[in-house]
Amino acid sequence: MSVILLFIDGVGLGEEADYNPWYTVPTPRLEGILGGSSLVRRAAGSPAPHVTLLAADACLGVEGIPQSATGQATIFTGRNAPAAMGTHQSGLPFRRLREWVERDNLYHHFSSRGLTAAFANSYTPEYFERPKTRRGWISVSTAAAKSGEGKLLTLEDLLTGRAVYHDLTRRTLAKMRPEVKEIQPEEAARHLLGLARQHDLTVHEYFLSDLAGHRRDHELIEWVIRTYDRFLGAVLDGKKEEDTVILVSDHGNSEDFRVRTHTQNTVPLLLLGRGAETVGRYQKEWDLTCVAPLLLQVAEACSRVKWKGE
Repeated sequence: MSVILLFIDGVGLGEEADYNPWYTVPTPRLEGILGGSSLVRRAAGSPAPHVTLLAADACLGVEGIPQSATGQATIFTGRNAPAAMGTHQSGLPFRRLREWVERDNLYHHFSSRGLTAAFANSYTPEYFERPKTRRGWISVSTAAAKSGEGKLLTLEDLLTGRAVYHDLTRRTLAKMRPEVKEIQPEEAARHLLGLARQHDLTVHEYFLSDLAGHRRDHELIEWVIRTYDRFLGAVLDGKKEEDTVILVSDHGNSEDFRVRTHTQNTVPLLLLGRGAETVGRYQKEWDLTCVAPLLLQVAEACSRVKWKGE
């Protein structure tokens, strides 16, 4: 019994409009999950048993456009990072925010309760050798994972099916390393599920959606959406009945191709599985601070069910 967090960067709940690729590009698996609707604002609700799509606020009461560093810090800690920092911060976190994340995050929350958590993304040797990495310029997700009891997964882990690359199919890695072969998103899903069998929480981060939005790259975003739709579908097909999948984004972007910037749209908080059915039933307002405690609540509920079964 496990919880899987799928963090997908830069996806807001937008309108049913021709400028929203998440509406115009076919997503058969998402549409099947959401009762025939694509991942848009109108789809929020509970269209089927064990399925709930919540609209989560990414602005968090702080003026300005939501940004990656503070949005991700909020997801990984359960605390309002832009409020704590006094502003929305973009890109990689500055030292103060990075240390703020390292001190208290969902990996610590799980460990303190005797639960295990793993970050599924793999890292290449080149990543660790970069001058920026050596100076501490790392993502929020990396800082959080490094601070926990787990380890960062490597290229060897990836090639033996014990990790997942950031783009799922290894497409970008194969261009740099001829020995690496591209795989299908369904195989990436199997590798993620293999990790999930060993942990109470497994996290995967996907950021090409945000990159495509900034570039307004129609070819890339179509590939992103089709690939991620297949990946999500395969995760749901392969998970155990008692597992719960939670998908969330840090801010809007790729749902509005009229602009290259982030948006102030709410973001999807998609709950899939039994474990999420009763959690937060009476909560009326959702934002990014809800994600970390939600993960823990679902995991603890799953653990109680497991103990009763034993």
